[in-house]
Amino acid sequence: MNFDFYLPTEIIFGVGTVDRVGEIGKRFGYRVLIVTGKKSSKENGALNRVIESLKRNGAEEIFIFDQIEPNPTDKSVNLASEIAVKEKVDYIIGLGGGSSLDSAKAVSIVSSNEGYAWDYVNYPEGPRLIPFLNRPVICIPTTAGTGSEVNRYSVISNNIRKEKLVISHSLNYPKVAIIDPSLTISMKKRLTAMTGIDALMHALESLTNKLSNAFAEDLAIRAIQIIKKWLPIALEEPENIKARSYMSYAAMLAGIAIDRKRVALIHGMEHPVSAHYPSVAHGEGLAALSIAITDFNHKGNTQKYALFAELMGYEPKSSMAVKALEDFLEKVGLRISLKDLGVEREKLEKLTEDVYMLSRGLFAINPVEPTLEDIHRLYERAYEGY
Repeated sequence: MNFDFYLPTEIIFGVGTVDRVGEIGKRFGYRVLIVTGKKSSKENGALNRVIESLKRNGAEEIFIFDQIEPNPTDKSVNLASEIAVKEKVDYIIGLGGGSSLDSAKAVSIVSSNEGYAWDYVNYPEGPRLIPFLNRPVICIPTTAGTGSEVNRYSVISNNIRKEKLVISHSLNYPKVAIIDPSLTISMKKRLTAMTGIDALMHALESLTNKLSNAFAEDLAIRAIQIIKKWLPIALEEPENIKARSYMSYAAMLAGIAIDRKRVALIHGMEHPVSAHYPSVAHGEGLAALSIAITDFNHKGNTQKYALFAELMGYEPKSSMAVKALEDFLEKVGLRISLKDLGVEREKLEKLTEDVYMLSRGLFAINPVEPTLEDIHRLYERAYEGY
């Protein structure tokens, strides 16, 4: 058995831990930039709790950038980076869903080095610039899905190029993740389902792709078990703090799993969708694509897909992974098609091209290496919803 593991992020997990952010933040300085979305962290009180904690612990200047979109753009990262540089902030807090956390980490890179956000994204041939410095980042998730608080990824979009790519670097890890499950209670039912499915896809893809890492696979297995049991409960009982805690824990585990083993074709095919259709939530796009791609993939790793089926409560056969996933998506209200999400059939050709141009680095680690014809056929199946 061989594996590598690296996680330079301190994890502070538990109900009420958000109130410790000021105590933790003063390790890094007294001038702080909070990167967050436009509404949710204000409406659910999380932003006020963070500000109050910072003030109690002697923060001298608190700057707020609250313009992060659901599919965050390089433009918003650049704008927030300008504030970080101008105001000479000591550290950055990402507060919100994965978009805010991804953006905060990217702001750390961009504000500490030359160039702009898009210089650091990973095209298949690599980024244009390599970062050498960063500002400390504290990530505080208010959803349970992306796991961005514990990994090195920042997914950002370029609305002019209609591209969605990833910054991935060892300097992109947060210094601290404060995971307070109580902050997720205010999530609406649809958002709870979408973020939970994002975590499930992280676990599924990291478990089944061709890379080998026993440690990461064990994390993925545990995440799948938790999500299968607790996501339906969180949907039906939104104030059930035990369910919310387990979902936050599962998202964290799956976020670490993809840090070590990456994702695969489901994510690779989703990113062009939400790049061309920014109104499509990432979790919705994953749900729409996952059944067709799992049906394509399972023959390439029958042992792991059989395990997934068993973990979901089905007969341990790889083909049953498709049925398990289909039934679970139905159960959580996300048995949907690309057509349901507003994707146009005539766009499928362009989406196929974008997968090859931007995500072909995932082809070799996918359980079955796809051709361009396979990609187009999978988009057509996902468009029709079968």
